[in-house]
Formats: sequence, C-alpha cells, structure tokens
Amino acid sequence: MVTLENLKNNELFQGLSDTELKEVFPFCKDKTFDAGTTIYKYEERGTEFFLLLDGDVNLQIPTEKEFGISVVFVRVGSAFGFSAMFEPHTYTSTAKCYKTAKVIAINIDPFLDFISNKNNQIGFLVMKNLARILMNRLDATRQNLRNLVSQVPISIP
Repeated sequence: MVTLENLKNNELFQGLSDTELKEVFPFCKDKTFDAGTTIYKYEERGTEFFLLLDGDVNLQIPTEKEFGISVVFVRVGSAFGFSAMFEPHTYTSTAKCYKTAKVIAINIDPFLDFISNKNNQIGFLVMKNLARILMNRLDATRQNLRNLVSQVPISIP
C-alpha cells in the first residue's frame, strides 16, 4: 500500500507538502519484482517510472558483450526509469533486480498531464528534484569514468 511516508522519503518528491503528496497518490501503484527480473530494457518504450522502497536494482547500459555495464545501483528512496518521461519516451538503461524489489510504479502519461496541466507547483518541484538527481548521477558517472580511464595505461607514440 502506498503511504505518505513512501513518497516523502523519495528524492523525487522532496519539498512537497503532505497535501501535494496526497495529490500524487492516484498515480501510484505498488509492485514487487523478484530477484533476477528485468524491470525494463534499454530503448524500450516506457509507460512507468519507479520509486524504490526496498531491494536492489541495478541500471545497466548495453555493450557488445552479452552483459551490460552497471551505471547506477539504485538505492532505497531513489527513483528510476524517469528517462521515459521525456521524448522519445524510451528507457536509457536496463533495470535489473538483484534482490526482490518493492517499488511504487507511476504511470507516466497521466502523471505528466497532471504536473503539466493541473498542478504546475508540483510539476515544478518534481522537475527541480529530477534535475538535481540527474546532475548527481552525471557527476557519479564522470567520476567512475575518470577512475576507469586512470587504470588503463596510455602510451603516446
């Protein structure tokens, strides 16, 4: 069951009042994914984004090998799958569960309509939080890339 605390404790909804959070309830649905489940795949058309309540979810990008490169280990209280909120409405990674994951799934189309046309205040706060989340993930990715590159010997002829 989706609770006010579930939404309050998620980084995507920080700064929203209890009244505003209650307006988000109708878009939320509890889901559970077993360990080993792929929640969504890279470039798949997205219809939902997710708030992790419990479990381990890993976001990967594909490589030429059969396994992908892990780019984000989603932590409890984080959101994922939100890339599908933006054109071309596809996921930019593959989400896999490594431990049973309990999530809140939010249907993208009605939620976007709500934050764009019915409650711009909530929309502004959600998009502000989303920008912060994306910047933090970009910084982490840059740091990981820097660490990776520093381990590879480079010779200049």
